[in-house]
Amino acid sequence: MRKVSKKMIAVALSATMIVGSALPASAAVKNGTDVVATGKAWSGFSIYTHEDHKSTESKAKKNICWYHSLLDTGNILTDQHYVGDKVTDAQLKTLNDAIKADNKKKNQNNPTVTKHADTWGVQDSHKCFGENASITAKSGTGFDMNVVSTGWSATWTPMGTVAASNPWGVTATKIINVDRGRTYKVSFKIKSTLKNELEKEVERKDKTYYNNGTGKFNYVKHIHFKLFDDTDKDGAALKLKGLKATQGGKNVSETSKKLLADYANFIKLDSSNTADDGWVNVSFSVKIPSSLATYQKKKKQATIGFKFAFGAFLKEFIDENNMSGTISVRDMKFVAAKQGPVAPAKIKTKSVKKTSFKVSFKKATAAKKYEVQYGTKYDKEKGKVKGGKILKATKKKTIKIKKLKAGKKYYVRVRSVNGKEKSDWSLVAKVKTKK
Repeated sequence: MRKVSKKMIAVALSATMIVGSALPASAAVKNGTDVVATGKAWSGFSIYTHEDHKSTESKAKKNICWYHSLLDTGNILTDQHYVGDKVTDAQLKTLNDAIKADNKKKNQNNPTVTKHADTWGVQDSHKCFGENASITAKSGTGFDMNVVSTGWSATWTPMGTVAASNPWGVTATKIINVDRGRTYKVSFKIKSTLKNELEKEVERKDKTYYNNGTGKFNYVKHIHFKLFDDTDKDGAALKLKGLKATQGGKNVSETSKKLLADYANFIKLDSSNTADDGWVNVSFSVKIPSSLATYQKKKKQATIGFKFAFGAFLKEFIDENNMSGTISVRDMKFVAAKQGPVAPAKIKTKSVKKTSFKVSFKKATAAKKYEVQYGTKYDKEKGKVKGGKILKATKKKTIKIKKLKAGKKYYVRVRSVNGKEKSDWSLVAKVKTKK
């Protein structure tokens, strides 16, 4: 593992609204439809290459995106530790100019960076920018990614230990069109040729360090993937069910509860394993939330993001840093299965009187009956309506709510019912009874 400055501190990397109307739901696809090729194509990212830069960004920013990323997270660029790449004179000048400008702006006096050998510096950041990878081929059902280095970034404590991993330094992402309330059966196969030589640290007389190869190699790389709301700034992940990852008939998914505390879906790739020609077969199912209130309230066509994380898990698997090789994904399928009931997309209140009002809505997908909830309080953070009750399920799509108080504000929402299955609640409408 690389020796790093103990001055490093952690840097993070990685709603429901009250409305009376919303966008109409998109038309559902038929059972058995494979939607994997819909949405947007695979896109790759690594800290070094920063492939997802906007096309309008300057060439200078793209060429020195390690610097750009640091400034984006508000870091001061000083001190020194190894990052595994030689910085050019032009990059060094740009970096030091940025330090001077930042010092002037914040009335600070951080030193500029000197250049020697393959070392240059950043302070107060876990981003070492060893992560270097790019997609070389892609289709709707897979991709090939050339990995120069999985990197060794992490959130480091002042003591020089790893507080949290940063697997997101190398990723591959695809956006897929989906139906709310539907379950999808997902499958793909994945193969790795990643490997790295294990190293040991050697201390120089001047108390600096270098790494020396041991002649021993590691072929195992744990990867993580998630399905997430691609419109959510935090990339909120959806829960997967029945995850299976096998190679040669043997399970290669991680089952340790301790390791799964932070990352729900671990798969172990072993490039030395020749079973099934090196391919790991993966399958699981995922259900899309069934209401605009709980998933992408501003989108008529719901989408889901599929993201692989190929960066290093330094906290969990210390020997898997700085690996190189290729990652290949093939035969991905995203097949529409059971369509569950979906909450009405738009509800209206009308016929408002002193002690009553009516709520109406149109027929919702896969709904047999509807439940209406009303109350005098709405907890936006928790998504709960209080101070009222839930009416008995009915087939009616216009429902009268009675025995209310005059001049009182009420919150109302609806969910669909199909047998024992219920949708998420709809968006909330608010209404005030007459005085």
